[in-house]
Amino acid sequence: MSTAAFEPASALSCGECVKTKPHWHKSGWLELLVVFVGGAMVAGAWGSELLDLPSAVIWMLCGLSVLLTSGRTGRRAFEAVREFKIGVDVLMFVAAAGAAFLQRPVEGAFLLFLFGLGAVGEHMAMRRAEHSLRGLEALAPESAERIGADGSASDVPLSELAPGDLVRVRGFARVPCDAVVEDGTTAIDESTLTGEPIPVEKHPGDPVFAGTLNTGAAVTVSVTRPASESALARVIAVVTEARSRRARVEMLTERVERFYAPLVLVAALLVFGIPALLGKDAGEWFYRSMAFLTAASPCALAIGAPATYLCGVAGGARRGIVFKGGQSLESLARVKGIALDKTGTITTGRPRVHAVHPIAAGEPEVIAVAAALEAQASHPLADAIGAEAARRALAIPDADAVRQHAGIGVEGIVDGVPAIAGSPRVLDELGDSAPARQAVHQFTGEGYSVVVVVRGGVVLGVIGVGDQIRADAAPAVAAMRKRGLRVLMITGDHAESASVIARHVGLEEVHADQRPQDKMARLDELELTFGPVAMVGDGANDAPALARATVSLSMGNAASDVAADNADIAIMGERLMSVVEAFDMARRSSVVMRENLLIALGVICMVAPLAIAGLADLGAAVILHEGSTVVVVLNALRLLRPTRTAR
Repeated sequence: MSTAAFEPASALSCGECVKTKPHWHKSGWLELLVVFVGGAMVAGAWGSELLDLPSAVIWMLCGLSVLLTSGRTGRRAFEAVREFKIGVDVLMFVAAAGAAFLQRPVEGAFLLFLFGLGAVGEHMAMRRAEHSLRGLEALAPESAERIGADGSASDVPLSELAPGDLVRVRGFARVPCDAVVEDGTTAIDESTLTGEPIPVEKHPGDPVFAGTLNTGAAVTVSVTRPASESALARVIAVVTEARSRRARVEMLTERVERFYAPLVLVAALLVFGIPALLGKDAGEWFYRSMAFLTAASPCALAIGAPATYLCGVAGGARRGIVFKGGQSLESLARVKGIALDKTGTITTGRPRVHAVHPIAAGEPEVIAVAAALEAQASHPLADAIGAEAARRALAIPDADAVRQHAGIGVEGIVDGVPAIAGSPRVLDELGDSAPARQAVHQFTGEGYSVVVVVRGGVVLGVIGVGDQIRADAAPAVAAMRKRGLRVLMITGDHAESASVIARHVGLEEVHADQRPQDKMARLDELELTFGPVAMVGDGANDAPALARATVSLSMGNAASDVAADNADIAIMGERLMSVVEAFDMARRSSVVMRENLLIALGVICMVAPLAIAGLADLGAAVILHEGSTVVVVLNALRLLRPTRTAR
């Protein structure tokens, strides 16, 4: 079939379709019924032949059948001819016309019936994959129960919600927009967005996301962003864009179809013309050329790639894995090694302060100065220090001219004095810092990330911040190795801290103290010596490395803008095992793609020569040709089925 039949509609047209067309029409059942009525007409024409009824009856039944079965394919063929193109649809109508010219109208009508039936069936099957993607749009409710300043509640459209509005989310209702719990405690099922099947407990201050299901008591939430900018909206936008980003094999098959269809038509003319010029039976060889034309048409070849990758993208989206097009699936399937960042990837990315070693100031002053600088930084360690200052109810001094240096730290002016809160590298520029280095050695040996606080050239103290290893980190690393992948850690953290984490999760290869440019250089080395490499990071300070990798995967919770925007593949949940599932989906898609190409080319290579030899008539060619196309689509639909990831 022509791939034009399966180009997804825009988000707007899909929405309009949902609102204006009943389900039975939208899903194609009416069109299928019409085609079956046309098939009954073909059966009637065949019966008329057996009963030796007048030819006018046979031709009338065949004509009605063609009108009923060729609604979809006829429009595409007409458009192709109008644009001076030769596609699969044109080839099928040429073959049918040839059969009619040979006074075999039943065979021609039967060809167009099966061709039309295949087109409708494939359209319905592909709509199933499209439905898996469009189903995301139906997750968010159309309105929300907004609480006014006087405590009254009223239903308002989502478009009227603004950051700061209070919304009540009742039990077993869906969250209308991204928000933070203000009052109440409940459990939220986030599986539709992150793929995590177990509901997550939510307390005041915890984030909730649009489209997720409140499985507990009613809670009051405060809107954090407009509905149009929610995590769900971003996923829908990314997946919609993904359908236009095609893999290389998709573009290759499209280019092949562009010249292959005219070539088949020329070959069919030669199959007829050469024997006819040599004095052979022209009618017989014309019939064989029509059978060859049908058998050699690239229907299955044309639909195999887009069907496979659409189903792969849809299957991933249902598991909280957002592939940004077939190219992402194709690239991940070729990966030989995976580089993991530490903070936010192997660990949860939500560290807390575990220890403070004061040197030239007391613990409160060390924490306060660091918090003043880190308040304007974007890093998980900054959040931990800010939270510790809040827990201790410390007065935070003013900080001016704050600048963040990737891989080093944050510097600025605190109470009129230059100050730095950064990695142990800042000690290299200081004089006598033995006490600080001893504290750094102790903390890193315990697996903590270290923040050195300096003010006026004097080390005030050292802060040890500890992160929590993800519960599934060790099983995920083992699963990656089981699949033959080389797994390593690339992190900007201190070597001793990184080594402690690596030992816990079973990693033997660790590259620590890596600045952004170091990570990029390391990935270059790995790709040259080992092959395509994937990079998994939190999407913020790992952006350069993610951009350099063969394929990048961004880990982060559903609220992360970076996770949805700045990687080839976005893992919307917080499970490292989702990376393994993404890799499995990519490999499954690659296998299905090869199977589909083998089926398509196999049928062409087998049936086309038989048609030339007169061993496969037009009917057999039609059945095998259309059968292979349907098999290809059904094979692609297997990617929508959930599979259990082997560990």
